Amino acid sequence: MSSKKLERTTSSEQSTETGRGHRPSVDLWHRIRKACIFTQLDIVGMGIAGTLVTMVILSLAPTPAPIVVGLVAYGVYVGDRISDVRYDPQATSERSAFIGRHRRLLSVTSAGAYGLAIALSTLGGPLALAITLVPGATWILYVVDLSERSFVPLKRLKTVFVLNSTLVALAWATAMVFLPIVFADAAITPLAVVLTVYFFADIFVNTEIPNVRDIEDDAQNDVSTFPTVVGVRRTRHLLYMINILSILVVVGAFLGGYLPMLFALILLAGRVLAVLLNSRIGRSDDYRRLELLGEMNYVFVASVLLIAVFG
Repeated sequence: MSSKKLERTTSSEQSTETGRGHRPSVDLWHRIRKACIFTQLDIVGMGIAGTLVTMVILSLAPTPAPIVVGLVAYGVYVGDRISDVRYDPQATSERSAFIGRHRRLLSVTSAGAYGLAIALSTLGGPLALAITLVPGATWILYVVDLSERSFVPLKRLKTVFVLNSTLVALAWATAMVFLPIVFADAAITPLAVVLTVYFFADIFVNTEIPNVRDIEDDAQNDVSTFPTVVGVRRTRHLLYMINILSILVVVGAFLGGYLPMLFALILLAGRVLAVLLNSRIGRSDDYRRLELLGEMNYVFVASVLLIAVFG
């Protein structure tokens, strides 16, 4: 064997060994990434960030409210993923396989997170506890098929057109706005109502984005969403209208003297980002990225607010 051949062989072997050396770390990164996606830790971040936005804009004292909302988000969404394995086994089969493999651990951590959230919420009194229970109660109505019980002939609200996304948006908007208010023992002001509308519109839109991705699975499972009922193109137009209404609410709050200009501009920047993401519906195949960016909108708004106020 010539020296050049030996050199090429050695180089090839070194390259293979290097690839083998890097593969475990790459595989570990992919596992962590998928675990975060399948358990939707981005929604946990969304809940925490949204609650911080409320606290900054309403000038509320620091409280455990963001932690409580984050724990509730984890508990509810992991529970939702576990229920999907039963009710929608055809949907996102890779996620279902992951949930199936780790079902016991996820069930324990989901229940533990919500239990801890309830325990912390008692520090804010009975009303804080009641608000903490709202997302869980909503989720039960949303995902559990009560028609299986003869005494409650009610099908899963997850399958009911408009009501499904409305319930999700209302539950989280309520938690992110009113929980920090109750914890801080503050009054409900017109600005708090503005924030509730802002969050409601944003969460409603973010709920419909993955519905475009799941249009075939939802149709197969008799789940009625905007994409399955009116089509993808009209869904994009309807979500434009919701975003525009949200923008008008923010502008109205500023003109009415309820919202300072700086805060109004930051909230409007979040709305502009939402509209840009909205424009990709029906024009992109990467709905998971659109969904993630939509949820990270809260992190963007919260980060800019914190820098503007405390930077």
